[in-house]
Amino acid sequence: MQQPSTANLEGNVRKYYLFHLFLNLQLWWPIWIIYLTEMRGLTLAQVTLIDIPFWLCIIFLQVPGAALADRFGRKPVLIASATLFAIAIVFFGLATTFWLLLVSYLIWGVGFSMLWGVESAFLYDSLKAMGREDEYPRIYGRGWAIAMAAQVAGTLIGAPLAEATDLQTPIVLSGAISAVAILAALTFVEPPGVKAHHLTYGEIVSDSASLVRRKPDIRYAILFFGLVTIGSIAVVFFFQPFLVDHDVGVGSVGIWQTPMRIAGIIAALSAHRLMSGFGERRTFYMMPVLVVAGYLILATWDSIYAAIAFPIVFFAVSLSQPTVTDYINRRVPTEQRATMVSLTNLIRSAVLIPTAPLLGLLADEVSAEAAYFAGAALVAGLAIPLFALWWPTLGKAPERGPVPDAASAGGS
Repeated sequence: MQQPSTANLEGNVRKYYLFHLFLNLQLWWPIWIIYLTEMRGLTLAQVTLIDIPFWLCIIFLQVPGAALADRFGRKPVLIASATLFAIAIVFFGLATTFWLLLVSYLIWGVGFSMLWGVESAFLYDSLKAMGREDEYPRIYGRGWAIAMAAQVAGTLIGAPLAEATDLQTPIVLSGAISAVAILAALTFVEPPGVKAHHLTYGEIVSDSASLVRRKPDIRYAILFFGLVTIGSIAVVFFFQPFLVDHDVGVGSVGIWQTPMRIAGIIAALSAHRLMSGFGERRTFYMMPVLVVAGYLILATWDSIYAAIAFPIVFFAVSLSQPTVTDYINRRVPTEQRATMVSLTNLIRSAVLIPTAPLLGLLADEVSAEAAYFAGAALVAGLAIPLFALWWPTLGKAPERGPVPDAASAGGS
């Protein structure tokens, strides 16, 4: 089999940026919670509950979706993922009943299961084939910065568009924008070595599970991602209701959310510098501290200016993506890379299924402040034992195993 040229693999990096750009240029970012509560009549607790089938879908399909990418290639799986995203978003905007909304969430969940981990492995393997895998944190961070810059643009455009039309229009238009990501994925060049091995689908899943059991550094990195995920509940579910409660109009919610998106861009762009300058161990310690600090600001300061907490939390959440995936990518072989990184999304869903509805219920039945206090307590209470277990391996260089990487084995 003819190997792709360096120029083609270089092109993968640019196309990867475009893929993230159009997948994240979504006009529903600033108004989707408001859309569900005001136009579709859901409570905040119901909004978090309807996400449970979405997360369950990811739990059941995340590893199979990533294993398909490890077995048959990254490109076809990413094409399928972008296609399902576009379909789900349009369906979400047109759905008029709870059950139709649920169907859109399930389609979305399948698409998400085929994205997370696969896109990271696609980029890492493309860079590794060029001998540039050490650049992964910087390039992956840049990709996520582009994604969040697209979110900023979508936030600034979507809110005034919703005010000028209705809450439904920005969502349907976002589906059309997502379809452009399909075109970007169609031009991807499959990295060499991905299909050079002869592991079956079942062997990939079984070997990945064995790797998690045998390697505590990988296991604790995956659990750490779940820990930081608790912070995402604040930015995803509570920010828009927070703005509404403080009398911010629909047309202005995008402006108030923009600093949070900019904080995410800064985190993505600075991830590799923080890891090299601040140190891996300190960088990982910093993230839960920022999440706890953000929750405590929201719990103790009843003011619109407490919105400063959301950029703080989002900085930590955004920083976790490039740092954790790089940590895992450097410790697993090519034939298991997509499957292993995808486990971060599985743990994310496993954490959100009980935690988001509980915090949403606390906000509805007690107060938003009670939910914020609970979020801070959860992160602080779980971080201490996790870091105690992770201490012996965190910050150390990855061990080199005896099994050669599939990329080095190559194909003829």
